[in-house]
Amino acid sequence: MRGQMAKCFFKFIATLVALVVATSAGFWFVDAPEHWLTRVDFGTVTVDDRPLQADVYLGHPTENEADVIAFVHVPRVGDYFLDFEGEGYREASNHEYIRFKRGVWTFRRMNKGPFGALLPFRKVNEFRLPPSDGHTVVAQF
Repeated sequence: MRGQMAKCFFKFIATLVALVVATSAGFWFVDAPEHWLTRVDFGTVTVDDRPLQADVYLGHPTENEADVIAFVHVPRVGDYFLDFEGEGYREASNHEYIRFKRGVWTFRRMNKGPFGALLPFRKVNEFRLPPSDGHTVVAQF
């Protein structure tokens, strides 16, 4: 009887520890500002001057409100990080992030990496990416 109670107690403790670890990891996962971008419903994306359905996410890697990074997933075209403060962009590799329904988690800080120059602006809050694979991608917020 004592052995059975001890097994139940240890199972309970193991389950409780696993639950605490999973909850803590979940809070860290969602709350880490350098890695988490939240899905937004605004912003338009065009490819070769044609509107295209794309997923747009925004993240604030620092306490500075101007330091915003956007992640744009354009199906069958590419994934891009857009730097609002530095006015640059870089292509994202599918090995450096995980997309979820409500956001994107990056394995390294979202604002790290070589951001390249954009094409000249035509409109306010517009990111015109240089042609890649023959396509010009424009994201406007």
